[in-house]
Amino acid sequence: MAMQRLPGFVLVLALLGLVTHSELVLTQTPDGAAMMALAAKDAFQKLKVEVDKNHDGKLSKTEFWVIYKDKEKAEKNFKTWDLNQDGFIMEEEYVKAVANIAKPRKK
Repeated sequence: MAMQRLPGFVLVLALLGLVTHSELVLTQTPDGAAMMALAAKDAFQKLKVEVDKNHDGKLSKTEFWVIYKDKEKAEKNFKTWDLNQDGFIMEEEYVKAVANIAKPRKK
C-alpha cells in the first residue's frame, strides 16, 4: 500500500528539490515568490491526496510518517513542516516552509 503512494510523494520532493536547490531562486522576485507559493500549494494538494486518509485537509504525524521508512528522518521532517507544532501540517504551513527552504542563503 505505501509503495503505491510513494511515487506521488517522490514527484513532490523532486519538484521541491528542483525549485529550492536551483541557482534560480524564485523568491528573489515578486512574481517568483507567487509562483513558488502556487507550486507549493499544488505540491501539498498532491501530497494530501496520497496520504490524508481521513480527508480532513491536514496531515497528521501518522499520515505523514507513512511515506518514510526511516522514522527518525520522518520525525525530523515533520517538525520542519509543522511550523506551529500542533501535530498537523496544514497547507499554509507547507507553503511557508517551502518559502523558508527556498530563501537565498548567504555565501
